[in-house]
Amino acid sequence: MKQSRFFLIVVFYVLLLPAVCLAMKETDHDHDNCDHGLQEVQEPDKHDVHGKHGDTDIKHKEGVSHDDHEQEAAVVLTDRAVEFAGLTIDVVNKKSIGRSIELPGEIGFNEDRLTQITPRYPGIVKKVAKKLGETIQKGELIAVVESNESLTAYTISSPISGKIVGKNVTQGEFVGEDATLFIIADLATVWVNCDVYAKDADIVEKGLEILITAVGTDRQVKTTLSYVAPVYNTTTRSMIARAVIPNTDGKWRPGTFITGKISVSTEKPVLVVSQNAVQILDGETVVFVPSEHKNGFEPVVVQKGVENNRHVEILSRLAEGDTYVATGAFELKAKIVTSTLGGHAGHGH
Repeated sequence: MKQSRFFLIVVFYVLLLPAVCLAMKETDHDHDNCDHGLQEVQEPDKHDVHGKHGDTDIKHKEGVSHDDHEQEAAVVLTDRAVEFAGLTIDVVNKKSIGRSIELPGEIGFNEDRLTQITPRYPGIVKKVAKKLGETIQKGELIAVVESNESLTAYTISSPISGKIVGKNVTQGEFVGEDATLFIIADLATVWVNCDVYAKDADIVEKGLEILITAVGTDRQVKTTLSYVAPVYNTTTRSMIARAVIPNTDGKWRPGTFITGKISVSTEKPVLVVSQNAVQILDGETVVFVPSEHKNGFEPVVVQKGVENNRHVEILSRLAEGDTYVATGAFELKAKIVTSTLGGHAGHGH
């Protein structure tokens, strides 16, 4: 009986042992795989985040100061993307840069040739010799007034030649010494009064050439500024720049709205880039320059000076001979902006 029980135990272990060994081997294999997997899965580098955007690799770098804005994003394109964006590279060089300033304004009387007629003595108007709008010559009779004190009549004559543009008198009425009977203007010349605001105040000066255009017409005349006010008008917060223009045909009527266009240029050549190269990125003025990577570009924060519709003066960060993206800068900016938006959306920000 004991021998039979022993025999059964031996048979059980003989049959069971291979299965136990196989199970233990598979368990060890799973542990090895698990260890291997732990070695392969690593925490991503938080300081080197790459965002793929089509044919573009946008590299965002953290921990960068506001002054080093150009290091916040670099754009790397494929050859196909460069061609598609139409990117061209140019060189920073020096030019005398000019620009135009447009000033609003109005035609006014030449106040040096404008006179107001008042009586010498108070009295009764006995005669009114001229009507509103009439032309009058210097020394020509304009009115007769009887003095209240002497009861004798005296004449009033025009001190200048011109047109009667104001009339405030009728025959038979009493007029005092401070009454304005007529306003006479010599309209052979008129004033052009332009409003100059603070942004252009340091540029506009006496002697500059100005092109005057009557608003709503094609009437133009070119002249020079004869006067620039030294103070601001406290109501409009602007100063007056004035020119005197001929008006022999009478078509430059006082009260006409005009636009004055002044072209100015830098006194000496300055560093410039093309107008399309300058972009606004995160509130900063930037120019894209080639980076150390093939087809790589990065924004450089710059300070602008004088500009026109073709060129922009660069006051900082770029030097003569530096290369920059002349066309296609907007496309580079767009890729950075859209990549940033996409990255925020993907992380739930």
